[in-house]
Amino acid sequence: MDVLELVREIENTPDDTAATRIAASRRTLVAAMAERPPRRVRRGWVWGGALGTASAAAAVATIVIVGTVAPVVPETASAAAVAVLNDAAGKVLAGTDPVVGPGQYLKVSETYELVSLWDADADPATSDEYVAGFNTSTFENSEGAVRARGVRDLYVPSDRSGDWILDDRFVNEVLDVYGDQAALPAYQRLVESYPERDADPGGLERLPAGLQSWDPETTSDDQFFDPFREFYDEMPRDPDRLLSWYRQHLSTSDDSGYLFSYITRALGTDLMPADLRVATLHVLGLLGGVDVAGQTGTVTTLELRTRLGEGSDLGEEHVQQVDIDTDSGRIVGYRDSYPTGRSTRVVPADIPWTTWSIEVSVVDEAPQP
Repeated sequence: MDVLELVREIENTPDDTAATRIAASRRTLVAAMAERPPRRVRRGWVWGGALGTASAAAAVATIVIVGTVAPVVPETASAAAVAVLNDAAGKVLAGTDPVVGPGQYLKVSETYELVSLWDADADPATSDEYVAGFNTSTFENSEGAVRARGVRDLYVPSDRSGDWILDDRFVNEVLDVYGDQAALPAYQRLVESYPERDADPGGLERLPAGLQSWDPETTSDDQFFDPFREFYDEMPRDPDRLLSWYRQHLSTSDDSGYLFSYITRALGTDLMPADLRVATLHVLGLLGGVDVAGQTGTVTTLELRTRLGEGSDLGEEHVQQVDIDTDSGRIVGYRDSYPTGRSTRVVPADIPWTTWSIEVSVVDEAPQP
């Protein structure tokens, strides 16, 4: 699915300015990277939230949504959050990464849950083809919503110059239907009409050296699944300088919400060099408003609450949470939610808008296309 369509699905904004705002956000995301024509890095986010496509939507949608934010937050994260991040960085530095032997693969499996709003007026029940209700809905005009779960697996070979395997064959599972129950048959019609919006039964793809071609007929828009791979050597390992580097390359000066979203998703894939992951964990401690939200067993949840601008259709604040396994220092999950405002009209306030959980393991083989 095209990134623009993914953003439409998650943002669910039908107004006349949506295409302009989304396009502007995409330009912001890739502006700095596009300055180097010889390099193939074109999109600022491909991997790491719903394994690629859904994460692209989430990252870009976050930019669109948070664009109206006027946050009033502390200059740095709380002392408790910094302590958690320092501990996680220490675990990574100590060498807790899985060891991938010759011929083996690092398997990154991500389970994601997404809420899609549905506008019944745009989706007549008598139509078998007209499935616009999930593209044109807003919180204000939605009569129903569907929460669905999907899974994608990435297999990274021990020699990363070899073939990576992306397994996208899993069919999305509907977990809940909110409001008008006619949203379910409408969602089923959507999947039947556009199977690429769900999972592709034939979706087993070989990615040479981790490079995905968005257009099979051209390589001008290819993208590595591990963001900034071609920049790893030049990215500073000093946290303050690295924060400035991220701000420059992501074209944002002081938007902690955007940086928090992007960086946590990049860390979630566990593909950065260890020393760069250590520095990036410390960068999160430099972002204003990050605090500890809770702890369950070995998993500590960090949270960033960002106040939305007046008139936002999404409510009063955007809440981002990230789960860190303190035994390994790895990020194992993240969520986005809008607990106040119109979201409670159709979707219960305690249901996250998007949710990801990540599992990393070492396997001896990968499915082959």
